[in-house]
Amino acid sequence: MFLTHASEVSCGFVLLGGYFPILFNIIGLLLIFVFSFKIVRSRWSTHELLQFLSEFGTSTPRFPFDLEGSKVETLVKNKGYNGLDDGVEEKEKDDYIEDEVLDVMTLRRLVKIERQRYHAACAEIENERVAASSAAEEAMAMILRLQNEKSSIEIHANQFRRMVEQKQEYDQEVIEELRWAIMQHESQKSLLEDQLGIYREKLREYMTDDEIDQLEGIDSSRGFLNFSVECDHIDPSLETDLQTLVALDCFRSHLGALDSK
Repeated sequence: MFLTHASEVSCGFVLLGGYFPILFNIIGLLLIFVFSFKIVRSRWSTHELLQFLSEFGTSTPRFPFDLEGSKVETLVKNKGYNGLDDGVEEKEKDDYIEDEVLDVMTLRRLVKIERQRYHAACAEIENERVAASSAAEEAMAMILRLQNEKSSIEIHANQFRRMVEQKQEYDQEVIEELRWAIMQHESQKSLLEDQLGIYREKLREYMTDDEIDQLEGIDSSRGFLNFSVECDHIDPSLETDLQTLVALDCFRSHLGALDSK
């Protein structure tokens, strides 16, 4: 009976010894899963993960009755890892904040530079606009001045053209009047010459040709001198006509004297 009980106990230990590696593997898988989950949540670094795996690989298997001590050790290590992780996170956070501050300062500097460039470009564009507007105003003023000069020149040209046309019309009228006066003068001259010839023929009945020529010369010179005293400025073209008129008057006076005798 005792032997039977001992054999059963020994078989139980043998069976327990046969299932222990499987149980240890299951526990290891559970620990790996738990720590992996913690790593994901706490964002462990690669260096800490490698350190944990190296420590986990060098750890010796323990029996079930020593699981409490392993748990305590694990908790202590976890606390140490958590403290180290907090320090690393704080350092990374500080570095990240410093990087953010540097990025913000750089961005502000860039924004300031771009704003200065924008204001400079706006000022240059404004200067160009003012210059273009002033040039356009000057061009418009010049165009208006040229138009005014053109209109004034056209007005003066029209006035001069009208004046020239009026002068031409007046000169044409004067020429026509002079032509008419010349025609009248020629007709009167021919009439007077005819009368002079008639009076000479009548004088030949009473006087000889020499006496007529002598009388004509004396009377014509005297009458011409008297007429010259009265009129200082005589047209040379009218001198012959005046002599004819004087001679005609002399003939009339002599004929009148002869008729009275």
